[in-house]
Amino acid sequence: MSADTPTEHQPLGGGARVGVVVPCRDEVATIATALRALRRQRPAPMRVVVVDNGSTDGSLEVARELADEVVELPGASISALRNTGARAVIEHARAAGDPLDVVAFVDADTEVADDWTAAGLRALSSADLVGSRSQAAADAPWVARQWAHVEDALAHSGSLAWSQHLLVRAEAFERLGGFREDLPTGEDADLSARLRESGGTVVLDPDVRAVHHGFPGDLAGFLRRERWHTRAPGWLARMSPKSRLLVLATGGWVVAGGAAAGLAVVGRTRTPLLAWLLASAAGVPALGSLTSRRPVAAAQDGVLVGLWALVRVARLPRELAARGQEASR
Repeated sequence: MSADTPTEHQPLGGGARVGVVVPCRDEVATIATALRALRRQRPAPMRVVVVDNGSTDGSLEVARELADEVVELPGASISALRNTGARAVIEHARAAGDPLDVVAFVDADTEVADDWTAAGLRALSSADLVGSRSQAAADAPWVARQWAHVEDALAHSGSLAWSQHLLVRAEAFERLGGFREDLPTGEDADLSARLRESGGTVVLDPDVRAVHHGFPGDLAGFLRRERWHTRAPGWLARMSPKSRLLVLATGGWVVAGGAAAGLAVVGRTRTPLLAWLLASAAGVPALGSLTSRRPVAAAQDGVLVGLWALVRVARLPRELAARGQEASR
């Protein structure tokens, strides 16, 4: 199937058979909330499988109480955890004579809304994979709340779905071979991208709601999380066009700042550096105005978006080198 060939979607009603996979590692603080939210779904999932990556904090005991099945897979990658769970729910349904229609993935720190499955099935009537940007908890720290707001505000039709929570047609998931297990991160965006390349449809639907309790609560955690997201080669290509443009524009701005600093060091003039610094200070709230109109919120958003972009600019040389090596093979 070519990328230009539209997928013919079979309608999915309330009787669609859904299996849910919950990867977990040391999530005792949130996994009960995540699993109880899945138990409240109507229509109810046929099966909920937790795949545990060596938890030692009591998560296993909670999972055994609230899930239909627990698979222990210590030392595995996140993709392997998800793929193992998907095979478990798909094979169980086949053995019961009721082939699965939809495989859903929900992280152990994510609490889906009570109508999450119903909303997802409605969206899948015209799509192959459905997700949405997660909300932050009402009592989350400002970094978590503001970044959840930024991610939601900047999402658009070119955005890819993330695996905090998503639903995918089982046929499409199997056809693609599941998540790539050679990627340490970014496997969710990669699955979305491969699905689109094969002619499938990826939709972000705001009605498919969930609260992500795993958003970083401070700037140090935010920076660690964003650096983690750039570990896997190919992260630049998997970004949406708008996000990629923002990273490249930030890279150009950093180069301009370096040139201005160079002029100041050699003693020729400090004017370009001062102008660059003033423009940077003004640019922070201007950047935040893309997502917020209130001055304080715009400044906060601008700081987070700027840090997000700078992390990626710092990783850009390694990413471009990896792309060059791949192209020369």
